Amino acid sequence: MKNDKPLVGVSRCLLGDAVRYDGQSKTNQIVLEQLSQVFELIPVCPEVEAGLSTPRPPVQLTGSIKNPKLTGRDDPSLDITDIMQAYCETRPLGLNHLSGFIFKSRSPSCGLNSTPVYIDGHCVSETGRGIFSKSLCKTCPDLPVIEDTELEAKNQLERFMQAVLKHHTEQ
Repeated sequence: MKNDKPLVGVSRCLLGDAVRYDGQSKTNQIVLEQLSQVFELIPVCPEVEAGLSTPRPPVQLTGSIKNPKLTGRDDPSLDITDIMQAYCETRPLGLNHLSGFIFKSRSPSCGLNSTPVYIDGHCVSETGRGIFSKSLCKTCPDLPVIEDTELEAKNQLERFMQAVLKHHTEQ
């Protein structure tokens, strides 16, 4: 029997869970107060699920925009690219039952198109996609996705909600 509420994945830090690199959360009131009434929210934190600790050293996307690495912001010798790529090879397949996903903006794992990419220590003018969001969107190309910052625009929020409901009925 199909679940009445569409299942929507959410970057776990947006739900108030203290899973970010700095041991904090980035609670999003629109997600908690409005979207939780319509959707069943499924928390996902790629870094924690991949086995990284909280808190942990901050990382950033480095190298090329199309194929970046995840390296330490303060310690460039720290490279967690392989750990996260191994996670991204399997986890998105386990999320193909979702009807949508809400990503944390600017995150090197979850940013959709807002994550800074650094080349030789300098932020390039273009932004990239987080390693996990890129993998999930490749695995589930028809999945409605949005970043937390886009939820603040009423038209984008409504468009996302309609897309999720449509995707849910077509699954």
